[in-house]
Amino acid sequence: PPHSRDFATVLELLKPGMRALDAVLREQVAHFEPEVRDLALYCLESTGKRLRPLLVFCAGWSGGSEPAPLLVRAAAVVEMTHLATLVRDDIMDHAALRRGRATVSAKDGPDVAVLLGDALFAQAMWLSTQFPTTEVCSSVAVATRQVCTGEIVQTLGGPGAAPSRERYRRIIDLKTAELFHVS
Repeated sequence: PPHSRDFATVLELLKPGMRALDAVLREQVAHFEPEVRDLALYCLESTGKRLRPLLVFCAGWSGGSEPAPLLVRAAAVVEMTHLATLVRDDIMDHAALRRGRATVSAKDGPDVAVLLGDALFAQAMWLSTQFPTTEVCSSVAVATRQVCTGEIVQTLGGPGAAPSRERYRRIIDLKTAELFHVS
């Protein structure tokens, strides 16, 4: 019965959506200026677990073998937004590696990374305007603001400062939970 499927089975069912997501993300590279395309591709190919797009697919899956194009686009908006936050987070954390690869900040410098993060955010927002309603754009814009707020709250705590449990939960709510909520 469907309710007894394990997570591996769900992942298998969602593979067409994940392949479609990869294609949409690769298509986004062409929207960047020629000088930025390699940097954008570097980030968009740096795949992690892609939990947020998986949640988008689970939430909107109608049971068919191929995902609806708007669902794939929504997953791409969320993933691009998440990747933009990671580019910016790596700057803040002075991270040299992410997912076994040099971060953009380490590879090309923090100035390039800040601007690339902005460009990824902007492309995600542009893609979100391609829906028939403003719901996706609005939701992702609010989530992006919340993620940035979480980073600010964390930064205002000072470098290496151990936040109180309440402050830590607030930071995690803003930086992590918000995009999961949108997904």
